[in-house]
Amino acid sequence: MTDLDAERVDFVAPADLHGLRLEVLRPGQPASSVDHDYDYLPDTFHVAAFGAGGAIAACATFYPEPTPDGRPAWRLRAMASAPALRGRGYGARALRFGMAEIRRRGGLLLWCNARSGALWFYTRIGFSTVGDEFEIAPIGPHYVMEIEL
Repeated sequence: MTDLDAERVDFVAPADLHGLRLEVLRPGQPASSVDHDYDYLPDTFHVAAFGAGGAIAACATFYPEPTPDGRPAWRLRAMASAPALRGRGYGARALRFGMAEIRRRGGLLLWCNARSGALWFYTRIGFSTVGDEFEIAPIGPHYVMEIEL
């Protein structure tokens, strides 16, 4: 595998992401907790950034959904990076790949419910917080964040 292969980002099937989602986003929960209805909506797409050896290093899912205040937008869900590979840019590459695809599809705004501990990641990409912190049980504190594309 070359260094270029280690930086590959591509579209994937939702089932390809279940392992990383379970490990990072729903540890200790049943496998069914990472298989969502939104994964199968007609315009949903899933991306993965691949590390050395072809393992998925980061993932993200995108689909059209209005912002909480009703503006037309796309929503980011299930963003995760493999713990052993954090800080190497895989998550940012996956997110930027998805943002470029949304722009290609005519989207102008992307939003998400970001875990409070990940604010630094999203602000570094250019997202802004919208409103106050809120709790999603049993996951923890979050902020709505958005970015104009």
